[in-house]
Amino acid sequence: MFQVVIMWNLSRPNEEMKDNIQDIKFRGYKADIFLTGEFAVKLSTNEIRPLSVSNISDKYCPTRRDLYFVKGINRLGNIGNKDKITWGRKAGNIVENYVERILGNNTEHDPSYSSLIKIGRGLNTNFENSHEKGINCLRKIEKGAKEVETGNTDWLLKLLDNNGRAELGLKLLHSSVKEEKSLDLNHIKIHQKIKPNFQIGISSPATPDFIIPDFGIVGDIKTGTEFRDHFLLTCVGYALAYENQHGEGNNINWGIIYFFPTRNPAVYVKPLTFAQIYIFPIDDNLRRWFIDFRDEAYNTISKPEPPEVPLKEERTHCPYCRFKNYCEEEGLELSNYGQ
Repeated sequence: MFQVVIMWNLSRPNEEMKDNIQDIKFRGYKADIFLTGEFAVKLSTNEIRPLSVSNISDKYCPTRRDLYFVKGINRLGNIGNKDKITWGRKAGNIVENYVERILGNNTEHDPSYSSLIKIGRGLNTNFENSHEKGINCLRKIEKGAKEVETGNTDWLLKLLDNNGRAELGLKLLHSSVKEEKSLDLNHIKIHQKIKPNFQIGISSPATPDFIIPDFGIVGDIKTGTEFRDHFLLTCVGYALAYENQHGEGNNINWGIIYFFPTRNPAVYVKPLTFAQIYIFPIDDNLRRWFIDFRDEAYNTISKPEPPEVPLKEERTHCPYCRFKNYCEEEGLELSNYGQ
C-alpha cells in the first residue's frame, strides 16, 4: 500500500491530468443517474434485492443466471449454499490481509537493505503463523484440485515476502522525500463503510478496500493472473456511492487498483513479481459504463424467469457455481466444463 502513496505523489494526476475530471456530469448525488421508477419500486417492495458493487461489476456467469437466483423476482433462497472455494479466491483473501498487515507495521529500523530484509522476514513469519488455517486451506485446494486456475501456495508466500520488503523500502523512501501537501499514510481509510440511498441501486453498506476522501480517491485490491477491465468498475461504483451519501462538494475523481499477481502464467520459469498500481480518472465514460452494467443487471433480475444457461463454450465458471446442481437437475450437463 506504500506503493500507492509513492506513485500518487510522483505522478500527481490531480495536477497533471486534471483535464480528465473537468465537468463530470454523472455524479452520485444527481437524480439523473438514479434507477428508473420500475426498478426503484421493485426494490422498495422487496420484489428484487439491491445489488452490491461487486454484483454489478463482477460478471461470473455470462447470462447473469447466478445473479438472478440470488437477487431476482423468483430467487431460490438458500439453495446451493455458497460458491465453491477456489484457490484464486482464497489467495485473494490472503493477499488482502497481508497488505493490511504491512500497512499497519510501525517497526523502526535502520535505513539499510539488510535491515529491511530482516524486518520483512519477521513480518512474513508472523503473518504465516497468524494465518496458518487459511494458508493450509490453500495448500489443500492446490493438492486436490483439477482446476486450471490453481496456483502454487509456497510461491505465493515467497511473492508476498518480497513484496512486503519492497513496501517497507517505499515507506522509508516516502519518509525521506514527503512534502507538506503530499498524500500520506494517515490519509488512507481502510474498509470505510459507505451508505448510499437505495435509489442509486447500490446496496448499503458499500465497503471499498480503501478510500482517501481528502484526495478524492477510492481504491480496490485485486488479484489474479492478469489485470481485467472490469476491475475499474468497482472503483466507479464506490465513487458514485460515496458521492451519493455525502452530497455535492465530496467528489471522488480518481480510482486506484492495487493489483497483485497471485498465479504465474509462465510454464518454464517462476519470475518474482510485485504489486502493480493502476491510477485512473473516474470520468463520465467509466461512469456511463457502470450505470449501463447496473441497469442491465437490474433488468435481468426484474424478469419473471431466469436467463438461459450460457453457451457451452462460455461455461467456464459452472463447476464452481453454487447453482450448478440446480441447473443440472433441469437436465443440463455442466460438469465437464471448466475443468
